[in-house]
Parts: sequence; structure tokens; C-alpha cells
Amino acid sequence: MHSNSDPLSASPVQAARVAIWRLFEEGYVDEDMATAGLLAVDVGTRRRQHRGAEQPGGGHGVRGGDHWCEAA
Repeated sequence: MHSNSDPLSASPVQAARVAIWRLFEEGYVDEDMATAGLLAVDVGTRRRQHRGAEQPGGGHGVRGGDHWCEAA
């Protein structure tokens, strides 16, 4: 069921969570699959935040191997 008050445009992360929940409610994924999907979204969000905190130069570097390099 689609409603005009859905937070789909709030953020990509929120849209992913809403989509996973809908798939679960409609029976397309089981509880384990929905849980795994929600956990993957959360891990991706945390990983992005963690990488941004480690990256020198305020987020303008390039990922190289296991460390950040300043962009040329």
C-alpha cells in the first residue's frame, strides 16, 4: 500500500528501510531476510560515517588500499 505521507524522499537510508519493511509486510521477504537487509543498511551507514571521520582533508581524499590518500 502506498501513501502520500511516506518518508521516501526523506533520505536514501530511510527510503531503504521503508522499502525493506514493505517487502516484509507484503510477504516478499521473510523475517530473517528483512533483518539482514536492515542490518546491512545500518552497517553501510556506520561505515560511511566512520570513513568520513578518518579521512584527512575533510573528505576530499581518495581511498587507496587500507589508507586514505590526498586527492591529486
